[in-house]
Amino acid sequence: MEIILSGKIENPVLVDQYLMGKELEVDVISDGTDVLIPGVMQHIERTGVHSGDSIAVYPPFSIGDKMLQTIVDCSEKLALSLKTRGLINIQYLIYQGELYVIEVNPRASRTVPYISKVTGVPMVDLATRVMVGQPLKALGYGTGLYKRPPYVAVKVPVFSFEKITDANAALSPEMKSTGEVLGLGANMQEALFKGLVSAGYKVEKSGHAGVLISVNRRDQPEIVNIARKLDEMGFRLYATDGTAREIGRLGTDVEIVGKLGRDNRVFQLLESGRIDYVILTGSTEPEYIRDFIHLNHRCVQLGIPCLTSLDTAGALTDILASRYNQENTELVDICHLRTERQKLPFAKMQTCGNDYIFLENFSGEITCPESLCVTLCDRHYGIGADGIILMEGSRKADAKMRMFNADGSEGSMAGNALRCMAKYLYDNGIVRKEEMTLETDKGTKTVRVYTTDGRVTSACVDMGYATLDTTALRLNIPKRQVVNYPVEIAGQPWEITCVDMGNPHCVVFCSRVDGVDVARIGPQFEHAPYFPDRINTEFIRVVNPSTIKMRVWERGSGETLACGTGACAAVVAAVANGLCEKGRDITVRVQGGDLVVHYTDEAVTLTGDAKLVYTGVVEY
Repeated sequence: MEIILSGKIENPVLVDQYLMGKELEVDVISDGTDVLIPGVMQHIERTGVHSGDSIAVYPPFSIGDKMLQTIVDCSEKLALSLKTRGLINIQYLIYQGELYVIEVNPRASRTVPYISKVTGVPMVDLATRVMVGQPLKALGYGTGLYKRPPYVAVKVPVFSFEKITDANAALSPEMKSTGEVLGLGANMQEALFKGLVSAGYKVEKSGHAGVLISVNRRDQPEIVNIARKLDEMGFRLYATDGTAREIGRLGTDVEIVGKLGRDNRVFQLLESGRIDYVILTGSTEPEYIRDFIHLNHRCVQLGIPCLTSLDTAGALTDILASRYNQENTELVDICHLRTERQKLPFAKMQTCGNDYIFLENFSGEITCPESLCVTLCDRHYGIGADGIILMEGSRKADAKMRMFNADGSEGSMAGNALRCMAKYLYDNGIVRKEEMTLETDKGTKTVRVYTTDGRVTSACVDMGYATLDTTALRLNIPKRQVVNYPVEIAGQPWEITCVDMGNPHCVVFCSRVDGVDVARIGPQFEHAPYFPDRINTEFIRVVNPSTIKMRVWERGSGETLACGTGACAAVVAAVANGLCEKGRDITVRVQGGDLVVHYTDEAVTLTGDAKLVYTGVVEY
């Protein structure tokens, strides 16, 4: 204040109070009598970050219905009180459950094209018509809060710090972004993933994944939860002294590095490729800002995201923890957006606890099953399943099966799913044959169904020829046949046998199957350098020549209660190691029940039950 008043200014000085809360943005069209609100957007970053530099989400993701109604009521009153005809932009914040107005601007804002595209409301056209005297009610879009579209939209700012090299990249009330991108998805996670990737963020974990963290004292309590999530995902954490002490207080592993500008090891970590992300919030001291700009500039040169807001860092961490990637997100045609959610009839079926969601796609209306998997297969927020099965038409078989894992990756074969699909086709009168053919990515398979009272109760599928020749599996192992081969995975020695069942399998013999920590060891096998395309892993014990006990980790799905191709691979591996014989029925006991495998030189057959859990309709 002494500096401000030193110039002998006589006019009043306005002192603002900073309230740290949720920031919202509302675009309004008013004709002076009625009001149309196309949408309400919520910022991911808290107040104090310029709206142009914030990630905006539509519709709002953490605002209750009561508060939303309050926002609508206040927006209508403000617009009508100003007697503005045309566009109005209002910015709010919510602090301790109360709604505050930051500013009201009787003009268009940068969010107008964004909301117009997503909602289908031509805001500029409507505002122009209102300004020349046409009533809002006569324009065909109604009044009040406009209906929500079947998408979530995310606006992500784009920065140009690689060109503006001496700029302070820390997010603040001063706008620094030079552009923005739009991400559209069926839910917030998918939309945010698309937006972040389009804005240039790297949303993936490298082989030497590490995160460098240095936050000021005020932010240290909040960084703990972000650090815990990163640690659980397998990131190696590096932090400056004070930050490291706070993170380590709850048992999270972290390596201490020196302060910025004083310890060259920070830059050594960046240059060595061991850092994927930098999370950095700091003081306003000139010395710190200089060091920060230097560090941020080097991060930009190396393509390492440098996050200066904990809210942005938290959002990115949640997306990294989700299953979304560029292979399982829907490609949305912005010129032909759906106007309402798609309704999909489905059947959930299982055998030995290995459950799948079956969808008819004979008309080809399902264009992105990969994205469907991530939402529908979730056991807490979706239907819950090990994967999705698309049933389609075929020119060379009775029908075609496409199988997708829970993470959206497409599989080649699934013996359990083939039997359940045969039951679905038979019971629903689509293929009324006791012996039918089903096309898969690995050829046409024959399924024999067994019925009781006109409905299928079990089935036997001819899985085709099994081979120990691993050439097609493209393993990083210098042998064509991998039988009882020594490897080191997760810091432990193992002896593995690999089998090609149309999809890759790694069989591990154990003295006690129940003693294996599959949840920990399974992902280590799936992503081990020996298996560039990932692998399914079976942990088995041969109980006697006709019985095998098995647990399985399926790539893209995790531990499942059963796996048909896995059971077949277990028998093939047991025979290869001289523990079982060809040409006899061998029962494979999985966590969900029993499967019967018959292995000969010509083929492998898989027999087991097939059950309908329930049918329903899901909106997407």
